Amino acid sequence: MSRRPSRARIAAAILAEAPGASLVVLLLAALLGGSAAAASAWASDARSDVLHSALDASPPSQRDLGDSVRGLPVSAPGTADHGLSPELARTWGATFDALDQLTVGAEPAAADVLGRPHAALRLDQAPAEPVDGAPSPDSRVILSADPLIDELADVVEGERPGRIERGEPIQIAVTQAISDALGWPLGQVRAAHYSTGDVELVLVGILAPKDADAPEWDHAAVALAPEVIDNFLAPPTFVGMGYLDPASIGDLTEHAATARLEVWLPVDVAVIDADTAGETVAAIRRLGSTPHTTPIVMPYADVEAPIALSGTTPSIILATQPLLAGVTALHSAIVSGVALAGAAVVALAVRALVARRRSLLRLLAARGASDGARAGALAAGVGALTALGAGIAGGIVLAVMGGPAATVAIVVVGLVALAAAAAAIDGALFERAGVRPDESARRRTSARIAVDAGVVLLAVAAAVLVVATPASAGSAPPPLAVVLPALLAAAGCMIALRLVPLLVRVLEGLARGTRGLVSLLGPARAGRDATTGIVPVLALLTAVTVAVLGSGLLSTVQHGVEEAARAQVGADVRVDARYLSDELIAQAEGLDGVEALATVASDSDIEIEFPDGDGRITVYVVDPVTFAAASTSTLEIPDAGAIVSETVARRLAGEPLQVGRDEVPVAGTAPDDGPFGRATAWIAVSAETGAELDLKVRPKALLIATDAAAADDVRATLAARVAGYGTARTVDEVLAERRDAPAVRALIVGTALAVIGAAVLTVLAAVLALTSGAPARARVFGLLRALGARPRAEYALVLWELLPALAVAVPLGLAAGLGLVPLVARAGDLTVFTRGGAQPAIDLGLGTSLGIVAALVAVVVLGVLLAAAIARRSGASRAVRTVDEEG
Repeated sequence: MSRRPSRARIAAAILAEAPGASLVVLLLAALLGGSAAAASAWASDARSDVLHSALDASPPSQRDLGDSVRGLPVSAPGTADHGLSPELARTWGATFDALDQLTVGAEPAAADVLGRPHAALRLDQAPAEPVDGAPSPDSRVILSADPLIDELADVVEGERPGRIERGEPIQIAVTQAISDALGWPLGQVRAAHYSTGDVELVLVGILAPKDADAPEWDHAAVALAPEVIDNFLAPPTFVGMGYLDPASIGDLTEHAATARLEVWLPVDVAVIDADTAGETVAAIRRLGSTPHTTPIVMPYADVEAPIALSGTTPSIILATQPLLAGVTALHSAIVSGVALAGAAVVALAVRALVARRRSLLRLLAARGASDGARAGALAAGVGALTALGAGIAGGIVLAVMGGPAATVAIVVVGLVALAAAAAAIDGALFERAGVRPDESARRRTSARIAVDAGVVLLAVAAAVLVVATPASAGSAPPPLAVVLPALLAAAGCMIALRLVPLLVRVLEGLARGTRGLVSLLGPARAGRDATTGIVPVLALLTAVTVAVLGSGLLSTVQHGVEEAARAQVGADVRVDARYLSDELIAQAEGLDGVEALATVASDSDIEIEFPDGDGRITVYVVDPVTFAAASTSTLEIPDAGAIVSETVARRLAGEPLQVGRDEVPVAGTAPDDGPFGRATAWIAVSAETGAELDLKVRPKALLIATDAAAADDVRATLAARVAGYGTARTVDEVLAERRDAPAVRALIVGTALAVIGAAVLTVLAAVLALTSGAPARARVFGLLRALGARPRAEYALVLWELLPALAVAVPLGLAAGLGLVPLVARAGDLTVFTRGGAQPAIDLGLGTSLGIVAALVAVVVLGVLLAAAIARRSGASRAVRTVDEEG
């Protein structure tokens, strides 16, 4: 009496019996596991790029963690040299000892993103006048002692400042831009007037930065370029920074009351990970709330001054979360359908493996193996194959590209569970009912009807709930909207499987009136072949749905970006500044290529009584005629009355608009992001109405219409004119910047990758389905050859097998994708992408969608024909023999 085989022996026998089919499952698992790991790593990097872009937009002096305290740093050595020269270490050592204590107790999440502590002494700005009475611009100087100045700048003319000598002018060095602006030549002595007494300064050196983009220069503010204070009709005042010998801070004790020590911990933006940004924010805030001190010299005593570290990094990270959530949600919505198709392809590959082992399973049953043992062995064997392929590929990608390890683990476990469950179920079904794909495609049992109806109703219910749940400001699409593409793809597949047999019958009827073997056999085989089964139809429908959805979302976002940019810039060239003089306006009007110019004046401190309470608004004053000529906006400024922003209109709630004691008629409403300025609560009136309201307005923006060829030159000229206190931009510049924003770029690349993945899965599904019908097809090919048909007729027969699925899945996928665009777009707030004041209009991107779908269908057809050509090389008789031998 023979022993019952164990599950391990059964699994080993199954794998050894089907090396080819086992290899397919192994490679497919590796492909899916590796692709999922790569996609996860890319998505993580894309989110981090979005966060880095937001942080980089904030100056280092704002995002770094820092504080300033009144007084001089204690001039004393520390416990280490801190990378300073011996002379500087003897002076600044104690200060840097205290700075090192700032991060001693910091949590790793904060310590990992913080750089080397930095400190610098700054004296209050003071007027600096030549002692010899020579003429000079109105100048103010900020003296600074920076222990790292030698690392930051070279002396290109003159020499480095020497030590402070009592009774001698303090030697300083400045950059060339500061020297020119202050009109301060080398060797000139000036008197700086401090509240603690006058100090004589002599310029001995000209500095040039080694790296002008180094963040330390931003902390210095006016070291590389002067601040220009516009005094309206009076000449401007120039403010610049001068550097003295950092080892001489001990000789400035008498000026301690006018000095302040600035300390900061640089934030390394590049190492901040979007996936762990929440932990980083919490750790930084706890560090900032921890009390720290540093020794300070004051006129009355040496004290331990408290330091409270703060910066904009935590608030920027939190403010970027809606955008990150939007990117993640849209990526997930597009990928959900691809994941469903991938799961279906895995199930099909496992089904093919089990089908080829049917004879072995029956033999094992005859030797006493129970149903549970066979199912368990199948599950264990296929699960081991899947774990091996997905685990190795995912691990390699994780090691090379990085990314969240948890996501890779979830994908591997999910693939293993799916493959094992599919193997166990297929084994039980094959043993009891045999493999009858032709019958299963035609039978309409009550169970199948219930499943089909349930899937369709679930998709409809999900769509209704998404429509009924309005998006709030800054919100990402909810989880239900994320899985909606997969639900609609599954529902479309159920519908397609009902329509394919009907289409096949129509084709069979039409084929009866034609001549030729292929035209007769093609529709007949299409009705019986597994190609029209659930997996290839689902994969193809999903690919089309994903392509159309992605195209529509991209088109909506890109058109929204363009509309918002054009609305906010409002002209071919826009100039914004704290103040625009009549001289500058006249110069702008006289530039070559300028066709029209409108001045936007504003008063941002107008108090209004709204029905729900008091509020402040900005009043823009614009000449209607020049605005119409210069602006690209379609808004019309009324001669009487005002245009109000949607925010103001919403708060007015139909009540009259009262500015001061005057009631202003509301002539119209406009989006918050209008062409006048950055305010969201605003009204725009004509110059005549503004005069009646007795407003205190100042010109702060220019809207300029130019001919196309002159826009860049006009912008460059005006940008140089307002450098330091204003900006000049063209609408094309703003569009290019926003279209290349990391969030928009991530959406484009993510959609493209999803479409490519769906196309690959579709080809794999079609090839696997064609392979399952290989025995019958090989016999038909042999028959066709015997009847004298040309060999190329075999390709036409393969295409006939694919035609019904294409004819049904493509239109359904197109319809599903077009329907999903408004559902997904309206489920979240897309203004986080467009930077507009209102949700962008839906743009289906139909032309792009049709082009992508056509390319997708072409790729699928070519892939199937290529697979058929490779299979054909082995010969029909060999294919039949191989299939018969494997069962």
